[in-house]
Amino acid sequence: MSVKMNVIRKLLKLKKDSDIKKNNKKEVVSTYDILKLSFDSRDTFKVIKDIALKEMVVKQTTIAGVDCLDVKPNFKLKYFAGTPKNPYHLFFYVHGGGFVGGFKEQGAYQLKAMARRLGCSAISVGYSLSPEATYPTALNELVDVYKEVIKTYNPNKIILGGESAGGNLCLALMLKLKELGLPQPKVAVISAGFLDLTNSGESRAQNENTDYTLSAEQLKHMALLYVAGNNEATKEHFELLKTPLVSPVFGNYEGLPPMFFSVCTDELLYSDTLMAYNNCLRDNIETDLHLAQNCFHAHLNLGDFFEESKVACNQMAKFVAKVLNLNNVRLIAERKVKKNKPQIK
Repeated sequence: MSVKMNVIRKLLKLKKDSDIKKNNKKEVVSTYDILKLSFDSRDTFKVIKDIALKEMVVKQTTIAGVDCLDVKPNFKLKYFAGTPKNPYHLFFYVHGGGFVGGFKEQGAYQLKAMARRLGCSAISVGYSLSPEATYPTALNELVDVYKEVIKTYNPNKIILGGESAGGNLCLALMLKLKELGLPQPKVAVISAGFLDLTNSGESRAQNENTDYTLSAEQLKHMALLYVAGNNEATKEHFELLKTPLVSPVFGNYEGLPPMFFSVCTDELLYSDTLMAYNNCLRDNIETDLHLAQNCFHAHLNLGDFFEESKVACNQMAKFVAKVLNLNNVRLIAERKVKKNKPQIK
């Protein structure tokens, strides 16, 4: 574990322990108030924009009526050796935030990491958030934005990606595109996806004491906000959680593009990634998996900020470059990581 990662994990643990103590050791919904996250995070982008995106050309835009961020490398960006300067490749990014929070600039470090390694531009989609907007609003918005984007970009040049709830929406988008008979992106990259909104995975209980970022109660609450909003959840809402477009781990992946997954083995969403990865193996979808230890939820999203996230981004870029047939890409300062492939259960 790098020194920087060790410090962050200790701070996260202190925060979680403090919240539990404040709540008189009762089970807490999360390490922060969910609705406070929802509203406060929507404007929390200035620091990220000023620091992480300073080597990028950033433009606020609207696509199919949805607020989006158009991001392109500028002349200051330090590319990796052999990176192709190809503006025709697009990273179609969907941010996380448990469906209730997050913002377009949230993936700034990952957008820059992708540009450094693959030379691609990016579109980050600012979809509608819960509890004001419930399923399928966000998914429909993504479909509309994607349909508009492929008028300009060849789908064979599109990399679809997102973390946490954004990873869920990426997989749901691909399942919806298959249902609609629309062309798929060339490849997808999903970091610590919140892919099982029934919260049935073993890691919800097994990693309760090792995930310092999320709590099981938080995940349950966010799932219900996504389908029911501020209304009391009904039997129909709980049934909806079991459907593939809400919980993509229950979907059929036949016909979907190659997928890369990254997750931390000691986070609550570990099971979600394993189930989706194993679905790819089951349905003969080209796939790869990066497992990290002693990190935090969706650590890949921090790009080159941490040594651990840099390693994850390197493996992700190698997979994407292979799918896109970018054989000249060479990643520097790369550390070898043992690949522990889970068995299909």
